[in-house]
Amino acid sequence: MPNPISVIIESQNSAGGAFITNEQGLLPPLVTTKYVVEDQGNSSPRYVKSSLYCIPATADLLKTTALTITLTVSQMARTVEGEYEPPIVNVGALGAIRCNRCKAHIQLVDAGRRFQCIMLPTAYFQHLAHTGQRVDKYERPELVLGTRVFV
Repeated sequence: MPNPISVIIESQNSAGGAFITNEQGLLPPLVTTKYVVEDQGNSSPRYVKSSLYCIPATADLLKTTALTITLTVSQMARTVEGEYEPPIVNVGALGAIRCNRCKAHIQLVDAGRRFQCIMLPTAYFQHLAHTGQRVDKYERPELVLGTRVFV
């Protein structure tokens, strides 16, 4: 088992200083390491950290390894001296464009000419019955969670 103090010192010596966000294959520094983020388009590790940085490329490999991906999101993390504040987007009086079905933020596709929901796949769409509820409501447990259905 490695000595934690030596791991912290080694990380500070090797990863301290500037951390450029778009370099391929570069792991983020430990949380104990003092570093300055140079934002090149990807999120700073102060705001988002992943449990996996090498994601299996195929479904078979993912199934074999049984790895899970988690993200630690710290949207209120503070920047250090020498870092730029994250840009704040002013979307105007209309507000952010959201999905009509689930109200999630949308993803621009086709060079910004179209957009699609990032949360719901198109296969999840279902028409409404005359009651105003989905036709497949009782076939999807997530839609009737917490309600009792007596047959």
